[in-house]
Amino acid sequence: MFAEEHTCPVAPSDSSALEESIASSPWHAKSFIAASAATIGGLASWIGSFSSPAVAQLGGSYLGGFILGWVFRRLLRTAAMMAALTVACIAVLKSTGWLNLDWPSLETQVSEGIRWLHGEAEGLKTLLTGFFPSAGAAGAGTFFGFRKK
Repeated sequence: MFAEEHTCPVAPSDSSALEESIASSPWHAKSFIAASAATIGGLASWIGSFSSPAVAQLGGSYLGGFILGWVFRRLLRTAAMMAALTVACIAVLKSTGWLNLDWPSLETQVSEGIRWLHGEAEGLKTLLTGFFPSAGAAGAGTFFGFRKK
């Protein structure tokens, strides 16, 4: 009859966060590749005096926005995990009696921090809008870069 085959199980490979990040990097996205090709083609056409630099500007703005959105998604996930860990630690320390917080003072500090962060975000938005020639292409790139997993 049939002999049983004994196979060795394959050990799962340990993938680090860096390897996972590289595997899902923005330059693997089809729209990123297309915008890169359009940017390079636009630059070549502009250098050869065949057209204006508008195609290269649009493509570059899209690429910059795409990378910005992708990085923001990564940072947002990390910040959410850090905030959840901090809240859990505070809850454990408070329930054990090791930590006594002055809530009104803490609330004031958090609201001032949020107000400061909002002002800095507005400044960053103004700065990036000045660097990207096409805010529409950069906005679309940011949207699709944020969605890139």
